[in-house]
Amino acid sequence: MRRHALFIGLLIIIAAARFTILLASQTHVHSDEAIIGLMGKHILEGRYFPFYMYGQPYNAGAAWEAYLAAIAFAFFGVGVIALKSCIVVLSLLCLFLFYRMCQMLYDERTAVLATIVFALTPSLLKWHFQTRGYSWYFLSIPLLTILFLSIQSTPNRRWLPFLLFGAVSGLSIWGLELGIAFSVVLWVLLLMRRNVSFNNALVALAGFIIGYAPAIAFNLTHHFANWNAVLGKTAGGGLALFFHSGELSQIFVTEMPKFFGADTVLWYYPEKPALGFVFYTIALLASGVAVWPFIRSPSKILVAIRGGFARSNEERDLLLLLLTLACFVPYVTAPFRVPGYFLAGCFFFAALTGRLLERCFACSKALVRVGGAGVFAAAVITGSALTIDTARHNQIETLTLCDQGEDYCMTRIPGADLEGVRNYLLQDRVTGVWTTLSFVYPLLFECSEAFAVSDTIFGFQHRVYPEAIPWREPDPEGHFAIVIERDSPFRQPLEKRFLQVTGAAPLISEYGKLAVIEAKPR
Repeated sequence: MRRHALFIGLLIIIAAARFTILLASQTHVHSDEAIIGLMGKHILEGRYFPFYMYGQPYNAGAAWEAYLAAIAFAFFGVGVIALKSCIVVLSLLCLFLFYRMCQMLYDERTAVLATIVFALTPSLLKWHFQTRGYSWYFLSIPLLTILFLSIQSTPNRRWLPFLLFGAVSGLSIWGLELGIAFSVVLWVLLLMRRNVSFNNALVALAGFIIGYAPAIAFNLTHHFANWNAVLGKTAGGGLALFFHSGELSQIFVTEMPKFFGADTVLWYYPEKPALGFVFYTIALLASGVAVWPFIRSPSKILVAIRGGFARSNEERDLLLLLLTLACFVPYVTAPFRVPGYFLAGCFFFAALTGRLLERCFACSKALVRVGGAGVFAAAVITGSALTIDTARHNQIETLTLCDQGEDYCMTRIPGADLEGVRNYLLQDRVTGVWTTLSFVYPLLFECSEAFAVSDTIFGFQHRVYPEAIPWREPDPEGHFAIVIERDSPFRQPLEKRFLQVTGAAPLISEYGKLAVIEAKPR
């Protein structure tokens, strides 16, 4: 216990910080989170038991989060805090697995340093509270790496690690198909090991089939819907675009500084956060130091792979670099790049940063030790500042119409605005609400489906409920309201339409960035 005292203390501090942030600034949900919350509510009520996320034949991790949320709802009631507290608990489990992974890779001190960096990584900061189906994927990354390292360091005659590795990789891909490239690279590296027996390879394959069997059964009984959807998500020629003129600059100069900031929930914002450059620079430095021995002597690469990365810490550095590249594949092959496709890379950047810091602190040269202290201070100060800033802003980040309604972009909606609208609608006893795409499911979840909500009058039909769950449309003859953003391009046409139909201007109540439009009572 004393050996792990530093980590236990760190875990307690991080747990206290995350639950404080949850209660202070994570009290509302955006659309994806609301859908999973509604899935959990329907599970609790016994109305439907999903296999994948509502509205899509993939991302089983979202369904698993919904089942976990249903348990929390049974004890604490249906609500945002109960929903997101499940993700916070899973994030703390992930922190523990990451620490164990770094212990197996290097040593105790490196593991503690890497865990500090990982806990403060801005890219993952808001994902510790995001109900998006990613939490199980995040757990699988260190867990699969631990099993891989266990196989590489144990006698070849043991079959259980191979079975577990195969089963977890199958479950990981079933949970979130984003992990395919990561799992494939681990399998390739495993099979390239010099002394892997044929029997153990078959055991690993059997484990994979066991773990992935539910997804196989789903595809065979649903006309390969899952596999077709996954192929469609990666059929945009993204990898070819990576080599086009200007793409490298777009990715590494424009997108990566944003990626290493805290705004990674959905799409990128237009601005580049200054603090994002801090962690981007640290990641480049840690990766550069790790790759340098292999640039000087490329023959070491094959030797390390064939030897199972077991000879030295340098070889373990190479393993992390290869896994980082594997995590980069979904990002560059996607038709439309979003931060979520590369989040797994943050695990290995943090581990490499911990390794860099340990090497600096162990160096006999004072200048190198000072440099390591500077890197560590920059990471801690930057990460802590962003953590505090996140706690200060209770808001959701979602999509909104921009460019005169021609495109979508990111926006922030304060929690106080959402609370004002929710309370007004409940007190006004409306029977239906029309709203834009981003607010349909948040209103349904946060108001416990007290009234019908739809986006059909705006030309959308974003209905994700399965057929077993009846979908209600607002009654145009009943007591309805329209909820839009205050500066929405829909606002002026709506006001004109109210005037034409009723002969009077509508009643408009504004709540910060949001507006509620109703017909004036007669």
